[in-house]
Amino acid sequence: MSLPTEFVELLRCPVEGQALSLNGDQLSAASTHYPLVGGIPWLLPHPRNSLLDWGAKLNHFQQVLLQEVSELDLQLQSAKGAVHDRIECLLAAKRDFLLEITTLLEPLTRTQVAAEGAYNALRDRAPTTQNLLSYESNIYRDWQWGEEENRLCHDFVRDFMPEDVGRFAVLGAGACRLALDLHQSCAPERTVATDINPLFLFAVNKLLRGESFFLTEFPLHPKLIDYVAIKHQMAGLSERLDNFHLCFADAAKPAFAKGAFNTVLTPWLIDIQPHAFGVFLRQLSQYLPVGGHWVNFGSLVFNQRRESLCYSVEEVVELAAEAGFEVEMMTQTELPYLKSPYSAGYRMENVWAWRATKREDIAAVVDVEVLPEWVLDTHKPIPLSQSLQTLGVQHQFLARLYAALDGKHSIHSLAEHFARADGSDAAELEHLLVTYFQRQQ
Repeated sequence: MSLPTEFVELLRCPVEGQALSLNGDQLSAASTHYPLVGGIPWLLPHPRNSLLDWGAKLNHFQQVLLQEVSELDLQLQSAKGAVHDRIECLLAAKRDFLLEITTLLEPLTRTQVAAEGAYNALRDRAPTTQNLLSYESNIYRDWQWGEEENRLCHDFVRDFMPEDVGRFAVLGAGACRLALDLHQSCAPERTVATDINPLFLFAVNKLLRGESFFLTEFPLHPKLIDYVAIKHQMAGLSERLDNFHLCFADAAKPAFAKGAFNTVLTPWLIDIQPHAFGVFLRQLSQYLPVGGHWVNFGSLVFNQRRESLCYSVEEVVELAAEAGFEVEMMTQTELPYLKSPYSAGYRMENVWAWRATKREDIAAVVDVEVLPEWVLDTHKPIPLSQSLQTLGVQHQFLARLYAALDGKHSIHSLAEHFARADGSDAAELEHLLVTYFQRQQ
């Protein structure tokens, strides 16, 4: 499968159309090309590690769902009346869903990757918070029942797009509806929509090719028994979409030539990506030339363990300036989020949008990874951080606790036992043990 020359010229490295497609060829560690998987460029420095990672995530999904099916099968045997009907419906839908997801991910399973020693290499793996079904509801919102929400999001972001969009990149495009709507309304020279989740990309790729398929939705809080599982027919687009490309890529690891795009959009991305925001901004800068535009849209609920990295909007503007971006226009509004007609609840999100212009070049981080260097390089010393010390103490106590379990002790007697040994307060320890064992049930 060939890619348009205009797209290939945006890349740092060539795309090898035959090295890793559906023909069963293997990708070796020495590959210096970006592989094509299911017709989608896989733009990572270590693609074989990432492919193994997502293959493992697919296998985990299959095992978990098979366990759910087995448990539902057992529940069905003793269920009666309406409960029986609901469990029977859910059981059939889960079996269908297993097949639907496995079929969608077929390009991944049919790609053979030379595995010798590769799974010990941790670079280019997705964050542990990312699995196949992360933000899965966005697929149904984008392509089934979310017309109002899609329109509101498009109209809000459209006001921040520059008059001349030029070459346009959407980083973390998800199920791609916003990227596609802006591509049609703004008429960029070329749009590249990237994401790190292959489920999104393989699904959208089918739609762009005009292919239809079934996908079952499981509303979180179904309004009615009939809404426990909704089988959607995802209809392929009736018209060809020119100059619109999908890529599997990590937004923090630019695979494109420096300054390849005139406008970059980060929708619902900057607060959930795993890197410190200042680091991410240095990577973001690489996509744009001086004078290029960065448009952001989404919430500001930073997903970081350290409070110092969970920024307010004022801090975001300061950090953007340090990274060479001048925020020129900014506003916030409230929008519905995942307002499904099948679910009893949804939430209103306070979202921000802004447009910033790149005023100066900032150097990229040479080797940005989710995991710390001492995990990636097992010969480096493990720093004795406060968090690791705290975990060590916790695990030492848990080891003592489980060693003391003999089928005779109660929580009360365990608390008294450890209180005497450690000189701690028995009542406080008993409360902590009750809380701990509650969480294990």
